Amino acid sequence: MRKRKIYLCLALTSSLLLAEDDISHKNESVNLEKVEVVSIVESNEALKVISNPKNPIQPIPASDGADFLKNIPGFSIVRKGGTDGDPVFRGMSGSKVGILVDGQEIYGGCGGRMDPPTAYVFPEAYDSVVVTKGPQSVLFGSGFSAGVVEFKKKNKYYPKPDYNIYSSFKQGSFGRSDQFIDISGGDTKGYGQLIATRSHSNDYKDGNGDTVNSEYTRWNTSLALGYTPTDDTTIEISGSKGDGEAKYADRAMDASKLLRENIALKVIKYDLSKNIEQLEMQIYHNYVDHIMDNYSLRPATSYSAMNPDRKTTGGSLKFTTIIPSLSLTNMSGIDFKNDIHTGRSAMMKTSASSANDAMFSAHRLTDFDFSQVGIFNESTYDINEKERIIAGIRIDDHEVLDNRQKLGMTPILNPNYLKTDEATLKSGFIRYESKIPENGFSYYTGIGHSERFPDYWERTVFNTITQYQDFIPRPEQTNQLDIGANFVNGNLSSSVSLFYSKVNNYIQTRWYMPNGSTNVPQKVNNVDATLYGGEISTSYKIGNNYKLIGALSHVLGENDTDNKPLAQQPPLEMKLSAIYDDNKYSAGILARFISKQDRYDIGNGNIVMNGADKGETPGAAVFSVNGAYKYNKNITFSTGVDNIFNKVYTEHLNRTDASSSLAFLTQEKINEPGRNIWFELKTTF
Repeated sequence: MRKRKIYLCLALTSSLLLAEDDISHKNESVNLEKVEVVSIVESNEALKVISNPKNPIQPIPASDGADFLKNIPGFSIVRKGGTDGDPVFRGMSGSKVGILVDGQEIYGGCGGRMDPPTAYVFPEAYDSVVVTKGPQSVLFGSGFSAGVVEFKKKNKYYPKPDYNIYSSFKQGSFGRSDQFIDISGGDTKGYGQLIATRSHSNDYKDGNGDTVNSEYTRWNTSLALGYTPTDDTTIEISGSKGDGEAKYADRAMDASKLLRENIALKVIKYDLSKNIEQLEMQIYHNYVDHIMDNYSLRPATSYSAMNPDRKTTGGSLKFTTIIPSLSLTNMSGIDFKNDIHTGRSAMMKTSASSANDAMFSAHRLTDFDFSQVGIFNESTYDINEKERIIAGIRIDDHEVLDNRQKLGMTPILNPNYLKTDEATLKSGFIRYESKIPENGFSYYTGIGHSERFPDYWERTVFNTITQYQDFIPRPEQTNQLDIGANFVNGNLSSSVSLFYSKVNNYIQTRWYMPNGSTNVPQKVNNVDATLYGGEISTSYKIGNNYKLIGALSHVLGENDTDNKPLAQQPPLEMKLSAIYDDNKYSAGILARFISKQDRYDIGNGNIVMNGADKGETPGAAVFSVNGAYKYNKNITFSTGVDNIFNKVYTEHLNRTDASSSLAFLTQEKINEPGRNIWFELKTTF
């Protein structure tokens, strides 16, 4: 990477996030409110939603990261089959939404997004999932304009010898079968943790009884070993390995390999001096090896396979300092990553064995090599006990080398071969927060700016008519206003989070024309866009055992350049739930109401393959019920029926171009699962 001087300006204030990073003391865990068997997760903090992935939720507990996130108001997923959906937050997807796995960035290998980052996340293996909305932090990486999702593990320290064994077992309709075990233990000198997980489902059926190509099997194991020479020092080395396969209903290939390998080193030191509260260093390496083909999991007459892989190496160094005399807390640091994508393939062979032989004997060719280095500072200034200002600034150096000699699988030479695209991008925010504790009321107003470097997928689409890479997208620039309030008083709690965003150089993809013709240039282009909307959540306790919960989410997007709706935007959605819970038995009903989406831009969409608007999508109302029995403090049994009336419906954010070689009828959109009965047993000792 080229070298540049990057000057960091100290910003006033920190973030509420500092409290969530265990900076006050490593033995403190994230304070998670109990989440009953229901799909609405409550937020009690400014711009944050905090949830416990080990608690049961409805619909059926998640198989991957995106499956979990869709239960949080504001999130949607682009369905591809039974797993590996692409998360969308407030109408923004891809690298606009940051996904951090225990502080690490990970990227999938597939050029068509078969395996987004969340495909390699097993939610139950983490202690909390924290969503930070909008460009209102600079701590987590570059360009995450929609927000950041952290799948977090809390820091461990054992003041005396102890151990814990946590397990869960799920069974459900369509052959769903999951197993999970987490064994951990240690003493004052160190600890160890071993996690193993497996998830499987057969093809599901929609409300019509039609089979959807959606079978999958996934497994993962991880091991962490920690050394704690003192109660304020932790040195941890960790590693994981997982694999799987998945069938898809939206394309002509399936994933026959979804391998991920990871190794990481983390060092945390507390109370270095009077003013240095914490030092944290992390180095990691993630490797993804992915095979997609049209013959391992479906019938074929001509045999093709592709084998991309991706190596992401990164790290960070963070200092947390305090200046009590100025009522100031700072978190400063540097992070970096290098991301290399390669591929090989074998197309149109006469048999599966010949395709495998040709692919595995081929040399891997690097197509893109990304590098990034960023420095940041985020500070909190306490005006008084009730008011504070949080602000931050971040500067990132980006560079990508285009190593493609040819465009795609064509014989056309790449005019950008061995050319480098570079940019220095800036992000920042400032936010005012105030609280009136006697009334349980708090509110905030923030302004944020984020600049995002075009990602791998946005750089690989080329003009399918001229076979020419005639456009390199410019970096996105997002300017966003966030306002909101939280209210907790007695039995009533509410949260309102609203945003208004202007995006210059918004990157969108055209997959086909409004008349359905694909005989037009596929292309990526920059437009100016406006997005606004938000989320509202409310819960009300009735007596000691009953609770009513409601959540509303909506976003409107406008393509200002072309004066038409912005493509691939989710519709208005509302969730209502009634819960009974006496700490031994619980029961609930969940109603999900989806408005029709009549704002669309046919043929345009996001980086997910075929992720384009097809037209209007009708609304739907889906009802589910659940129940749980807590045998004792160690054993809990829960059950549910999702889509109890077997409703036939489809989400707006999906589309299929699947091969007609499939044994079932393909549709323009993938229907959601029909009635789904599931059971879950959790134990902890």
